[in-house]
Amino acid sequence: MVAITTDRQIGALKPRADRYQVDIAGLRGLSMRVYPSGLKTFELRYQAAGGTRRRMSLGEYPALTLSKAREKAAKIRNDVVDGNDPAGARAAKRAAARTGDTLDQLAESFFTAAAKGLHRYGGRPKRESTIATERAWWKHVKPVLGNRRYAELKRADVKEFMLKLATEGQLRPASIASIGSTLSGVLGFGVSQELIDHNPALGLTRPLEVTSRDRRFDDDAIAAVWGALVRASIVRKKGEERVDMQARLEPETALALRLTILTLCRRTEAAGALWPEFDIKARTWTIPPERSKVGRAHVVPLTAAALDVLRAAAVLPSASEKFVFPSPEDHMVHIDQRRLTRAVHRLCERLKIPQGSPHDFRRSGATTLTGEQYGIARFVVSKVLGHTGLEGSAVTAVYDRNEYLAQKRAALDAWAGHVLAVAAGTNATGNVVEFRPGKSA
Repeated sequence: MVAITTDRQIGALKPRADRYQVDIAGLRGLSMRVYPSGLKTFELRYQAAGGTRRRMSLGEYPALTLSKAREKAAKIRNDVVDGNDPAGARAAKRAAARTGDTLDQLAESFFTAAAKGLHRYGGRPKRESTIATERAWWKHVKPVLGNRRYAELKRADVKEFMLKLATEGQLRPASIASIGSTLSGVLGFGVSQELIDHNPALGLTRPLEVTSRDRRFDDDAIAAVWGALVRASIVRKKGEERVDMQARLEPETALALRLTILTLCRRTEAAGALWPEFDIKARTWTIPPERSKVGRAHVVPLTAAALDVLRAAAVLPSASEKFVFPSPEDHMVHIDQRRLTRAVHRLCERLKIPQGSPHDFRRSGATTLTGEQYGIARFVVSKVLGHTGLEGSAVTAVYDRNEYLAQKRAALDAWAGHVLAVAAGTNATGNVVEFRPGKSA
């Protein structure tokens, strides 16, 4: 199409099924865009300092005439020659209106975007629990760096902050690394939104070596914890003295932890368990993709002991038609996963056993099942834990939907038998186990 030279030519342009563009003579990069709706806009293309190619809308025709568009475009081109980037400045201003200019404002935008999977390109939505955890870590960043302008944040600032956490705080290396990871995630979001050119936190998030945890409960500890949970599962009558006063466990918490032990599930999966996920007749619990850490459904076989836990949960005074373990304070929501962690910590203190967490039940069960006593294949135990398969080709994994239900059921039956046996004072082979609550793992 011939380049436009007059307003009459612009008036003669007709809309098409798709948007199209016509160059305007007399000024390099100036063009007219015509939309299917009939809208016509002037646009200027230029290359900013550093080689970045820009497109800048100048205005709509006929409110902006051809002569005025040429004058406006000529002025912008002169600014570009002087080293300015008008389109980039306009984009930054719009972004600042969305995200603010402080690091704390950027973090709020990051958490909002993360809920929709927009925190990074190609990301998937983060779970509410994950965002809540990251917000908790952010509380360490907020008072120090929150009011700083993120565009002016330097690597030296991040390095100083992380080293201060390592030298002056009382946090574990893993906690410091989590704070650093959250900070890096927020700044990475700024890069993805083209608000900053680089992430100044890269390579600085772990000032201390983070060692892999190998904590697990031994049989004595499992027996002690299980016994306490069974006692705490008893629903007390009004005015009746609490059975497990020191641990301050409500029946909802105790039952959720018992299911966590028996199924080796994650604490989030137990805390948010929904009744429709359970098929009592088939003796299975299907954790849906949206609640699974790996983003795919996970089928958990239910042992007789696990079914007993569900029956007890169904007749709780707080029983809900939706949640298996409702919050003791508000039956309209499920129990908080953090409540389970705190309960295990209190139990460990009360029972005088080394500190552990709900996640350590998974490690304990996996170690026991793959050990010499049971000899269950590591691959099967991995399936029990709901890990993604790393063996075989990726293509095979796409088509292999075998859940290995029979093998998983046998493994969890063995584990449940083991837990109940040690709690009763005998091991799985019927031999008496000497019980010493203070014995360390």
